[in-house]
Formats: sequence, structure tokens, C-alpha cells
Amino acid sequence: MAKELLNLTQHRQNFWEELEKSEYPKKYPSLFLEGYYEIVKELLTAILLLDGWKSTNHECMFAYIKENYKNKLEMDTDFLLELKDLRNNIDYRGVMVSFEKWNNAKLRIKTEIKVLRDYLNERIEE
Repeated sequence: MAKELLNLTQHRQNFWEELEKSEYPKKYPSLFLEGYYEIVKELLTAILLLDGWKSTNHECMFAYIKENYKNKLEMDTDFLLELKDLRNNIDYRGVMVSFEKWNNAKLRIKTEIKVLRDYLNERIEE
């Protein structure tokens, strides 16, 4: 299942990267942030699955990753927790983020995705 999630995250990332070439990021920055958060969440879910765990609670999943992977992965888990909170504000409170906020976060999010994807690819190949 972890491999399927990894493939799905690539599919999602291809979709969002294709849309980034258009005017949509300026029109719908909240959706881009939310979409990329889903990629992060699914990559973290895949790691949990490889460890034999499952979590439907994002807070627990992030706590698990922060505790168990702080020395294994060079990730900014504090940034990822901020991203989770921002995504929750979008989804549950209707908060809209500006294009500037999305544009400032985009590179950091993509960097975290690359770290997670590279780790999962190595681990799945073992």
C-alpha cells in the first residue's frame, strides 16, 4: 500500500505542477497549498504504513514522524505542523491564503516532499 500511495503522490504532484504553469496559482492559492499538503500527508502515511502503523489523525501522525524520524530525515517538522494548521484553517474555517503566502511556502513544501519521496523510494527498493 505504501508504494501505491507513493505513486498517487506523484500523480497528484504532476497535476499541481501542470496547473502551476497557468494563472491558477494566483487565483486559487488556498487550493494549491491544500493540494500540496495532501501530498505531504500521503507521503507521511506511507512511512507509517512501512513501519506497520496507520493513523487517521494528522496530529498523531506528525507527532510520530517528529519523534521517530528526527535523526533519520532532514525535515522541518515544525514547518510541516504549521502547514497542517494552515490546511485545517482552510478546510474547517474557510480561511483563504494569499498568493504571496502560497508563493513563499511553495519551495519549502516541495523540498519537504522531495526529502520524503527520496526516503520512501529508498526504503521501498530495499
